Amino acid sequence: MKIKTNYNKIIPGYYDLIYKKEKGIQSAWHHLKFNFVKQKIDKNSIHLDIGCGPGTFIGLLKKTKSIGIDISFNQIDYANKNYKNKNKSFYIYKKHIPLKDKSVDLISLVELIEHLNNKDLSLLLNECKRVLKKDGKILFTTPNYFSFWPLLEIILNLISPFSYKHQHINKFTKKRLHMFLKSQDFKVIKLGTFILIAPFLAPLSFKFSLFFEKIDNFLCKFFPGFLLYAIVKN
Repeated sequence: MKIKTNYNKIIPGYYDLIYKKEKGIQSAWHHLKFNFVKQKIDKNSIHLDIGCGPGTFIGLLKKTKSIGIDISFNQIDYANKNYKNKNKSFYIYKKHIPLKDKSVDLISLVELIEHLNNKDLSLLLNECKRVLKKDGKILFTTPNYFSFWPLLEIILNLISPFSYKHQHINKFTKKRLHMFLKSQDFKVIKLGTFILIAPFLAPLSFKFSLFFEKIDNFLCKFFPGFLLYAIVKN
């Protein structure tokens, strides 16, 4: 898998610290994103999170048996030091997912697929199919380029220490994501958008921005949210 950006240059635990900050738009964004995905995960499932970074999301799944994998040695080292326990384990991803065939019930790829070209993404999804149990599910989230995300990305590239310009090489809309998943022989169960206004309320009140999540989810029935999500089966 060829990735242009060197993710080992990102400070270990960088996004974990942002999450725990509980202040500002970026922290609220991660809270809202993880809250949304967390609600989709059965606590009794064996769960695999691909692109787990510092392990923040897995750390939120208290009762779920979860495995995290990532290409960054620094982030996996941080995750093992801060979140590893009898139900949580973390591994480096190289050429293959380091798990047995048909061993997990649910796979999450949270804002990962935009970092891969179609060829590498297809190879990764073939690995997902290999380790997924019969009737298992895969949950994707990714930026929605049929929304105000492109404008937000320009702003983030100006003010953030990390630019998305060379990271986001695969840009999805709802239609394009659906077509791509169908081309990979997945059955699309759900496809929609989320996150609209809520994170931008954080400078006024962090708690209120999180409370606004339900209203955001309702509004996304009528207006395109910043993030796409899809749930699929083999």
